[in-house]
Order: sequence, then structure tokens, then C-alpha cells
Amino acid sequence: MTGGPGQRPGQGWSEALRLNRTAILLVSAILVAVPAMAGTPSPSYPLLDPEPSVAAPKRTAMLHPDRQMELLARKIGQMILVGFPGTRPAEPWPTRIAAMIADGRIGGIILFGHNIRGPKQVSGLTEAMIAAGGRLPPFVAVDQEGGYIQRFRRREGFKGLPSSARTIAKQGLCEAWVAYANMARELATFGVNVNLGPVVDLNINPQSPAIGRLRRSYGVEPGAVTDYARQFIGAHAASGVLTAAKHFPGHGSAALDPHKRVVDITKTWQPQELEVFRALARDDGVAMVMVGHLIHPGFSDGDRPTSLSRRAMTGELRERLGFDGLIVTDDLGMEAITDRYGLEDAAVMAVRAGADILIFANQRAGDNDLVERVIARVSGAVAAGRVPASQLDRSYERILAVKRRLAARGPLPPLTDDGGLTPDICAEAPGRSITSNCRLTSPGAAHVRQAACGTVEEEAPARLAAP
Repeated sequence: MTGGPGQRPGQGWSEALRLNRTAILLVSAILVAVPAMAGTPSPSYPLLDPEPSVAAPKRTAMLHPDRQMELLARKIGQMILVGFPGTRPAEPWPTRIAAMIADGRIGGIILFGHNIRGPKQVSGLTEAMIAAGGRLPPFVAVDQEGGYIQRFRRREGFKGLPSSARTIAKQGLCEAWVAYANMARELATFGVNVNLGPVVDLNINPQSPAIGRLRRSYGVEPGAVTDYARQFIGAHAASGVLTAAKHFPGHGSAALDPHKRVVDITKTWQPQELEVFRALARDDGVAMVMVGHLIHPGFSDGDRPTSLSRRAMTGELRERLGFDGLIVTDDLGMEAITDRYGLEDAAVMAVRAGADILIFANQRAGDNDLVERVIARVSGAVAAGRVPASQLDRSYERILAVKRRLAARGPLPPLTDDGGLTPDICAEAPGRSITSNCRLTSPGAAHVRQAACGTVEEEAPARLAAP
């Protein structure tokens, strides 16, 4: 490759690498030089005030270069949603994570089963993380779909939701709203403000290892899937919990599991799989859309997964479907990604493609400097001109807009009929109770009623690995 006018061949790349190394050194120095105690928001940069630099680019340009790098690092940090080992605030990893939240180095956390041991324990953990954010609450996310995919389970002392999406779809829309309203209120009670659902993949392949066989889909008909997804989204909104429709552009036909390998849906994907995403984007009710690690020539940049492809995120989801919420990657630590890319390179590609939120499950032993490496690599890409600073500004503004709404949320209204939270779909359904799905009178089979009332908890099909 040749450089610009007057440059020797390869000089452009050399200059880019030099800028990248300089950015990494500066960001690393800044992150080390600005320590934060767990639970104490950093005073060096109030993230809510002033307004982000998209509103005042000239003012940002006048800042000292070190200050500009600090601001850039914190913008990138707000895009990172990370998992961690540990269950109690005083343990090493939770202490480190709280300090990162306080200092603006991460935008939120994702909880898994190993973080959750009981109601009192998880309340203490989430309270510490939320307190660390000060006036800018962190995202506290979880996968709580119901059925096999849930982190708040009955055996740990929670109500949970024994019913999978497949079972919920057999009960009716009112019953779905009631079940999800109870689930969302439990999440909100324990400090969760993001539920990474609903699954809106069509059940095109019932033997799909990540969707169909785990009973995560409402069905194969786009209209019905949209209706049930709306109950999930609306019931969570009633408790102030954000939701993320997944997995764009549609995972229901896949024959493989992205947790284990790259998934090519070229021969199995069907156009109707976009219809649910299109309808939800038009509703403007779902806060996030999660993009899967899928390969399809209509959505991929070459052979890249859709989660790293501008064609999928910006061209299709943002521009053609008109989605203006937060675009979230699936976990960048899945083998569909790590078998082909380093985590830092994947982060740069995802940001460049149009992602607003990058998820790193970070589940195993915990990667001590993952966050710093990602921030440094993305900062280097900005310095080298491979990621436009204006793109980070737009993501940052979207994130802050959502977090301001979370910060402004007042006490939750009671989850009763008198609270005005009963949707129209339940208005002509006598016998339904918003506060107890055990009072539902479902016309379905006995096992469906039992699942709705929590007397039977659905288990994973045999020989399936947990997602």
C-alpha cells in the first residue's frame, strides 16, 4: 500500500502505528494516574456535566491533549459492559469493578450465575456497584429470559420464571405480560436495570442448539413473536428495566452455536426474520438491540460476523430499519470471535461497525487488564483515524441519554391493577392478577398452568451446554 502525496511506500502505515503506540501509552498513563476508590465517583471528570463533546466540539478541541485523551478514554469506557468473578463487594474483583465504574472506565456490568448466591447477597453487590456510579448509574445487566436461561433462580431463593418463551407463548398475551411483570419487578428490586431479552429469533430450526432446542423462541410466525416480545418489553418498562431484543439479524435458523464456533447462516436465514426487528424499531420501545455473531453475505463485511460488520449494524439496523437506540454486541469473548480475532481487535471492529455497547463476559478467571487494553486499542484506532471521533461522540450521547433517564427514575409504582400498569391486552381477562401468576386461569394444558405458577421449573434438554 502506498501513502499520500510525498510519502514513501508504507509511510502512512508507519505513521498510523506510531500514533497508535502513542495513544496506548497516553491512555495507560492516564488510567494509572487517576485512581478511584470503590464507591467514590471520580471528581476529575463529572460525566453528566458538562454535556458531552458532541454539543461543544470547539470546547473539547481547546482542552490540553492529556485532558482530551482522558475524555476519550472515558467515552470508550462507557461503551464497555463487563462480567467478573466474585459475589461480595469487598472481594478483589468486585472492588476493582466498582473502582472502574467510579472512575468512568466501564459503563456497566453483567451478572452471571456465579455472581448470584441469594437475595441479600446480590442486593449488597448491586448496591455497591450503583453507588460507585454516583449520579451516572452503571448498567447492571443480566440474562433473565425464563426457563433454562435465567440467573435469578428459585434454588437461590428468588421467584425466577420457570416458563420458557415456548411455554409462555402457549398461555396467551395477558399471561405473558403478568409473568414478565413479576419477573421484571424482581429484577428491579435487586438492582438490575437491564435485562438482555427478549429473544426475537424465529424458531425456523427447532433443533438449533442455541435457540430452538433451548425453547428460547416464541415461535416461527413474525407477528406472534412480535406480540410476545412487546409484552416482555412493556412489562419491564413498567418496572424501569431496559430490554435488548436479540439476536439481530436472526439466529433461529442456525445449525451451530456461536459460543463454540463461527455460525454461517447464508443457506438457512430467511427474510421474514427481520420483520420482528423492523416492528420493534418502529415501536421505539426497546432500548437496545443485540447483534449476534452470525455470517451472512447480506449483512457481513466480507467474512466478518455481523457483530463486527458495519453493513449489519449501521447499514441495515441503524439506517434501513431506523433503529435509534443502543446497538449491543453479543459477548465478544465467545469462541465465534476469539477463534479468529483478539479481543482488542474485535472491540475496534465492533466500534467501527457502529456498536454502542461492547459486552465482555470475562467469566473464567477474570482478565485483570482487559478493560485497559480495550480502551487503549480503541483510543489508538481513533488517533490513527481508523475510527472517527464523531462516531464515539454519537454512541456516548446515546448512552448518556439512556442513563439520565435511569438516574431520573423515581420510586416504582405498585405492581397492581390500581397502579394503572395493567395493559389493554388484560382488560377483558377476568381472573388474571398482576401480582401473582398462580391466579391465572389458563385454558392450556395442565403442565402449562403448572409452569406459569412456578410449580414446575423447565430444565435444559439433556447434553446441552449452558449458553
